[in-house]
Amino acid sequence: MKIVVANQKGGVGKSTTCILLANYLALEKSESVVIFDMDLQETVYSKWERDRELYANEPLYEVVKLELEDYPGFAKDLDELKGSTQVIIDMPGRLDDDSILAVIKDADLIICPIAYERSVFESSHVFARVARHLNPHNRIVFLPTRLNKSVKYEIKEKVREAMSQLGEIAPEIAERVSLQRIDTVSLSPEAKDVIQNSFDFIYEHYLQ
Repeated sequence: MKIVVANQKGGVGKSTTCILLANYLALEKSESVVIFDMDLQETVYSKWERDRELYANEPLYEVVKLELEDYPGFAKDLDELKGSTQVIIDMPGRLDDDSILAVIKDADLIICPIAYERSVFESSHVFARVARHLNPHNRIVFLPTRLNKSVKYEIKEKVREAMSQLGEIAPEIAERVSLQRIDTVSLSPEAKDVIQNSFDFIYEHYLQ
């Protein structure tokens, strides 16, 4: 399956979500996984490269850098690959490029990390509407991340009501220190405990 992790808002945890999902699929579900890092910051690729130098473990999966403008030439290869492998794509935090729109249109599943904040909600809502316009059949799941106790109930409910019109909302991922210490070779018991419900939901509803 081609899984696109995207939101036009930066800082919502797209790269962290990619790594955690890849670790979960490889270690908990014994899935074949590859990540394509299309974000200019190359956060996922850089972390994967550092981990290869730091740890003797064999990599759980490959991480490949892919330039936005090169995507059309690789689209068919990715479609063939997704038949046997979970293909995860980390996207830039913007929508101002036709190549970005092409990737979103081609997605089998879009995971959109969100937060219960007004600026994040507004950007996420626009992103989801664009994704729906590009492909009405796109499956979109919103993943609330970095949840903290200061979130106001009224804001949370308004965000959930609006976003549920455009896709499903996965169980929330709370803000935890363990999620700031992740790598690409393991899934700590603490991190697993935080993400288990959310990724079980996504796996059972979309990836089986």
